[in-house]
Amino acid sequence: NVGTFLAISLKKAGYTVETIYSRTIESASLLAGKTGAKAVTRIEDVDPGTGIWIFALTDTATEQAIAKLGKKKGLLLHTSGSLPIDIFRGHSESYGVLYPLQTISSSGLPTSAGFPFCIEADSPDTLRNIRSLASKITRSVFEISSEDRIWLHIAAVFASNFSNHMYSIAGELLRRRTIPIEILEPLLAETARRASRIGPLASQTGPAVRNDAAIIKKHLDLLSFSPQFKRVYEDLSGSIQRMSDKTKVEQSDRNISEMGYFK
Repeated sequence: NVGTFLAISLKKAGYTVETIYSRTIESASLLAGKTGAKAVTRIEDVDPGTGIWIFALTDTATEQAIAKLGKKKGLLLHTSGSLPIDIFRGHSESYGVLYPLQTISSSGLPTSAGFPFCIEADSPDTLRNIRSLASKITRSVFEISSEDRIWLHIAAVFASNFSNHMYSIAGELLRRRTIPIEILEPLLAETARRASRIGPLASQTGPAVRNDAAIIKKHLDLLSFSPQFKRVYEDLSGSIQRMSDKTKVEQSDRNISEMGYFK
């Protein structure tokens, strides 16, 4: 999905997409047909040269493909949130990372890239080249190291993948009562807006942060039909309460310190 988005976006930006590699000829041919490229199923069949190689594969597949790569003259890039930059060391004198911080699915590829791209490079010259390429797609480009990028990736999993799973559970609960899931859309939009505007800790609401034991018990009783959902509810409520209590203590300590009680 990331490879499809990047290939189409770079084609629109004026780049020539020469070759599309995939493990199946069907996948390679599908994207090659959209970009005027050649489709191949072996890394060895990609024409060597001084162009840009973008590895938009799973981490395991990226590592396997690079192992077959040999020494190249072109700029080598991967799009992973978790692989380090030095996976390319020894394969080229110019390499880096082009990581799109966005969920991209085949059911709805983005029509534009207003989302951030995180870049990293082996040298200042390579960094300038990657920034120039990324800037053809988006106005939001951040230089992020491999050490920071893996933490960003974990944060993105919590913020996007896990929150979407919560949405899935909510949908299942509503389905049991034949309530349309669309009823939650304004709530989700406002939650994201408030978290962005004043911060997620400050915008946290609900029975857990209020320590409303009666409501929590009532919810847990209703969830008795599903030990999985009940366990998720208990774990998340406990996490919210612990973070809320920790924040209150830290804020209290800051207030006391600012009053001059501590030297």
